[in-house]
Amino acid sequence: MTTSNAPRRRRKAGWIVGAVVVVLVALMVGAEVVARTLAPTIIRDQLVANLGLAEDQQIDVGLPGPVLLPYLVVGSLTEMTLSAQDVEVEGLTGDVEVALQDVPVWGGTDWSGGQARVTLDEAQMRALLGQADGFPVDSFSLDDPEVALDTELELFGQAIPLGVRLEVGAEEGDILLSPTTFLLAGTEISADALRQQAGPLLGSFAEQWPVCIAEYLPAALTLTDVAVDGATVVADFEIDSAILRDASAQQSGTCD
Repeated sequence: MTTSNAPRRRRKAGWIVGAVVVVLVALMVGAEVVARTLAPTIIRDQLVANLGLAEDQQIDVGLPGPVLLPYLVVGSLTEMTLSAQDVEVEGLTGDVEVALQDVPVWGGTDWSGGQARVTLDEAQMRALLGQADGFPVDSFSLDDPEVALDTELELFGQAIPLGVRLEVGAEEGDILLSPTTFLLAGTEISADALRQQAGPLLGSFAEQWPVCIAEYLPAALTLTDVAVDGATVVADFEIDSAILRDASAQQSGTCD
C-alpha cells in the first residue's frame, strides 16, 4: 500500500506546486500590468506639478522592459525616456526628448546620466531670439547649417542690401550666434575680412549675439550644444539629478 500510494502523493504535490506557480505568475503579471499602467501616470503628474507645465500636457513615458517589477524591487530603472511636443515654458514652446540612465525609484541617490533635447522650429526660434536685446528678428530665418539675417545697411545715406550668416553654438550655457559670412550688395565676404575693412560701419552685425535661455529652463539643465538641423534648431542639455530632490534645481535659472 505504501508503495502504491507514493506516486499519487507525488502527483498531488506536483499539482499543488504547479497551482502555486500559476497563481504567482498570475499575480506577477497582474502587478506588472498595474505597474506599467500607473508608473507613467505618476511620473507624468510629478513632472507637471514640479515643472509648472500645463495640466493637459501630454508626456510619453518609456520604461525598461519587458518586465518592470524587478527594477522596482531593486530600486532603480536602467533607463527611462520622456517625450512631449509643444511644451510651453514662460511663453516659449518647443518639442522635448529626455533620456535618463540608472534612475533611482525611491530617491536618495543620483542617476548616472541625464540628457535632454529641445527642438524649435523657425517660428519658435524667432520667438526666443526676440527676447535678446536688439536682435533683428524680422530679418531672421534658418539657412541650414546656419542662421541667416537678410536686412539693409545704411552707408553714406544709401541702403545697401546686407546678408549675414551666423554660426550657432553653445557657450557658458548660452546660445551664441557668431557671424561667419556677409553678403554685401550680392558679394560674399568673410566676417573677418569685412570687420577689418568696415568694422565700425557694421555696428552690431559684426558682433556675436549671446542669447541667455536659463530663465526658461530648470536650473538643473546645462546647455551643451546647439545646431541648425534642416528647418529646426536642436539644443542638447545635460540634466543634473539634483532636479530629483532640490527645489532650487527645479526652478528656472536666471540671466544676468
